[in-house]
Amino acid sequence: MEWLYHLEIYQIIFTLAGGGLLVTTVIPALIRWKFKLEPSESFGKGADDAFKLIISITLLLTAFSLVRVQGDHRNAEDLVAREAALVFKLNRALHGYGGQEAAELRVDLQAYARAIVEDEWPLLETQQRSEVASVLLADMTKGIRMLDPKNMVQQIARGEVISTLTQLSDIREARMATTQLGLPTYLRNSLLFAIVVLIVMSWVQTPLLKMVAAVSGVTMGISILMTLLISLENIYKGDSKVTAEPIERILPSIGP
Repeated sequence: MEWLYHLEIYQIIFTLAGGGLLVTTVIPALIRWKFKLEPSESFGKGADDAFKLIISITLLLTAFSLVRVQGDHRNAEDLVAREAALVFKLNRALHGYGGQEAAELRVDLQAYARAIVEDEWPLLETQQRSEVASVLLADMTKGIRMLDPKNMVQQIARGEVISTLTQLSDIREARMATTQLGLPTYLRNSLLFAIVVLIVMSWVQTPLLKMVAAVSGVTMGISILMTLLISLENIYKGDSKVTAEPIERILPSIGP
């Protein structure tokens, strides 16, 4: 699965479809043709009814799983967009505060944002955080706490700066928590069991030509759905991963 997560979408679908057709259609069809195996009519009818039921259950479980991972993926994208907005807001608040200390803190903020994009984002695949970004955030927090306002305008601006910095720290922790998301165990195991039963039921479909046509179509359909599920399950891996684009876009606007 870790290998599949890093593949592009078209590679995943070809891998799943090829392996699925081999297991559900090619091998059982060759065995039945070579050894002249053909289930009885009554057995085949029962297997066909069971096959349809298992298809329905598998599709239902896949739909539940897709809703879950799509929601996680969307929430992670929203967190990144909010993080970018908070970086921009903090830069604006520091600019409104004015003075040499605030100007230096704006440079620190730019360095922090760059560390998030360039250093921390590649580490998210392995559920790690950037020590460089953590140090920069700690230094920036210390510097902001030491701001000494000289007038009412700076006093108000300092309150906004501290509030925004707190939100920025919280949103980073929330983003880090999304690296541990994934399909719940109960859904994963249920879906796996349903697919195994579906494969077994596909072997005994009768007649043989109907089995080849029906099972191959079902396999292709399930492969497409599983491709979507795999590509969305690991939020910071693969072709559809969440990127740091919102933060990258604001970097030029918070430069010195």
